[in-house]
Amino acid sequence: MAEPTGEPCVLNVNIGVMGHVDSGKTSLVAALSSTLSTAALDKHPQSRERGITLDLGFSAFSAPLPERLGGLPFEALQITLVDCPGHASLIRTIVGGARIIDAVLLVVDITKGLQAQTAECLVVAEMAAQRLVVALNKVDLLPPEGRARAVQRAKKRLAAVLASTRFAGAPMVATSARPSGGGGGGGNGGNGGGGGGDAGAAAAAAAAAAAAAAAGGGGPDGIENLKAALLDAAEPRDGAAAAAPLLFAFDHCFSVKGQGTVLTGTVLQGRVEAGQSVELPALKQTRQVKSIQMFRRPARSASRGDRAALLVPGLDAAALERGLAAAPGSVPTFRGAVAEVERVRFYAGPVPSRAKYHVIVGHDTLMAEAAFFGTPDGSGGGQDDALARMVQALEAMSLHRPAAGGFSWGQEYAWQGELYGLEGRPLAPSALDRRRQQQGGGDGGGGSGADGQEAEAHFGPQWALLKFDQPLTAPQDAAIIGARLDLESQGDSCRLAFYGRLVALADPGDERQLARLRVFKPKERTGTIERIAPDGASAICRGMFKKETDVTPFLGATVTTGRGEAGAVEGRFGGSGKFRVAFPPPGLAPAGERGPGDNALVLRYKKFVYGGKGAAGRIQQ
Repeated sequence: MAEPTGEPCVLNVNIGVMGHVDSGKTSLVAALSSTLSTAALDKHPQSRERGITLDLGFSAFSAPLPERLGGLPFEALQITLVDCPGHASLIRTIVGGARIIDAVLLVVDITKGLQAQTAECLVVAEMAAQRLVVALNKVDLLPPEGRARAVQRAKKRLAAVLASTRFAGAPMVATSARPSGGGGGGGNGGNGGGGGGDAGAAAAAAAAAAAAAAAGGGGPDGIENLKAALLDAAEPRDGAAAAAPLLFAFDHCFSVKGQGTVLTGTVLQGRVEAGQSVELPALKQTRQVKSIQMFRRPARSASRGDRAALLVPGLDAAALERGLAAAPGSVPTFRGAVAEVERVRFYAGPVPSRAKYHVIVGHDTLMAEAAFFGTPDGSGGGQDDALARMVQALEAMSLHRPAAGGFSWGQEYAWQGELYGLEGRPLAPSALDRRRQQQGGGDGGGGSGADGQEAEAHFGPQWALLKFDQPLTAPQDAAIIGARLDLESQGDSCRLAFYGRLVALADPGDERQLARLRVFKPKERTGTIERIAPDGASAICRGMFKKETDVTPFLGATVTTGRGEAGAVEGRFGGSGKFRVAFPPPGLAPAGERGPGDNALVLRYKKFVYGGKGAAGRIQQ
C-alpha cells in the first residue's frame, strides 16, 4: 500500500497483458489506460518502427474500491497494466515481467484463435497469476451478420483449452480496441464510414452494435465490460511478504540532470521510504533513496505490489538497464542452487539431466546445467498426489510464496535421468519387484490398465541441481523457469520445460558441500555361487567383480541368492576376481537340493553421485 503525499490510500493491482504478437494488446492497453508511465505504449524506438511491443510497458487506470474489498484499509483501486511483448524471441521479457503480476489479461485475436505464443503465455500465466481474464479482440473484423455466433464459437473453443488449466471458467469479453466497422467499409468507431452514410450503412452499424452487445462486448468495443471484468479479478496480494526485507525490481532507468538516476519498477516485497538505504546487488553499491513518485505523483513510501519510481543519487544510469534494488546484504550472488521443480505439461519431448537449459530468473537469462533428483521409490504418493502437488507449486509461485519445502541436506534422494510429469517416474527394478510381490500377495489388482501403470511408477517431489555458466545475483527463494529457447526456429511448440523455486544455494566447485547432497543411483551386480562349504556357512563365488576391482567398498554388503538366502561379502578369494560370502545360520541349502537358478547372486546398492572421485565410502545399501 503506497502512501502518496496528500492522496488517498490506493490498492495497486498489476495485471499482465499477454498474447500472440499482433493480437492488439498495446491498442487495447491504450483504450483502457488513463495514466501512462515513463515506459508505456511502445515508447521503445524499434517498437514504433516495427509496430510490435519489444519491452514491458506500464500504464494504469483507477476506479472506486469495489464493495467486496470494502473491509481493506484502502480508499481507491488502481489497475496497473503491464504490456508484455508477444513475439517468440521476446519470451525472456515476458517471463521477466511475470513476477510482478497479480492477474493476467490474455488477448486473443478472434480472427486467428489460439496461436503459437498463446500456449507459452498460458504457461507463464499459470505460474504468475491467480486469475485470468480473456479479451477476444478484433471482433470488428468479423462480418456483422454472423458476429455473435462467431464469438460464441470462439468462447467455446477457448473454454475447452482453459478447462485443462487453473483458469477453467475464466471470464471472456469480446472487444475491439480500434473498431473499423466490422469490415463494412472504412472509418473509425464502427459507424460504417465517415460522413453521414446511407440508410444501409446505418442499419449495418446498428446490427454491428447489437451483435457486439449480444456477444458480451457491451457496445462496439467492449472496453467498459473488459474494465469491469478486470476489476472483478483484482485482489490484494498475500501479505506474508510485507515484513520481509525490501526487494524492488526495476525495469527502466534514466538520469535526471543534477539530481540522480530514476529507477522505475515494482516493490516485490517489503517497503521502501524516502531516505532509506538500498543496495544495487549487481553493482555491489549502496545508495540512499532521495524521493519516491507513483505515476508522476510524490509519495512518502511504497509497499509490496506498488509501481513506483525511486530517485537515487550517485548512480550511473548507463551502467543499469534493469535489475534489483534491495535491503543491504539480502540478495546474494551464487553459481549454483537447488530448486524444487515441476515439468511443464505442454512441453513436448524429454527433459534430460545433465543438459543445458536457458534458466530465466527475473529479468536475467543464464545457461545452466540441470541434474534432476527426487524422493526414493516407496516414499511417494499416487498420481492424485502428484496433481495436487503441481497445483500447490503453481499456487506458491502465483502468490509469490516460498516453495512448499521438504528439501534437506543429508537426506537421501534418487537420481533421475530426466524430469517427469504426471506420468510419474518408472520404479527401479528392485522396487518394482517388491511392488509386484505386494500386489501378488493381495487381491491381484493393479496388474493392467491405468491403475497398473500407476502402480509401476513413483510419484513424489522433484528437485534440480542447477550449475550456472556465470554468477547469478538473485533472491535465495527466487522463482525460475527452465526453457529451450534455442528451439524457437523449429516450429511453434512450447519451449518452456520446467518451473520452480530455489530452495538452497550451492557452490558447484565445492566437493565437500556437494557431498552433503545425498543423491544416489541404484546399482546392481550379479554373480554365481561356484562352491558351497560343507557346513553351508560360506561359499566361493565369481562373476560379480573383475580381478582389478577394489572390493573394499563392498565388504559386508548383503547379497541374495536366487533361492532368497542372504549373505555378506567377506573378501577376495585368490586373484582371479572370485570372492567369499558368509551366510548366517541355517546357511545355504546343500548343492543337491538347489535348482537351476538358486545359485544366482545379486548385490543391490546405492552409488552416490556427488562427493569427489573414488568409490570408497560412496557405496551403501
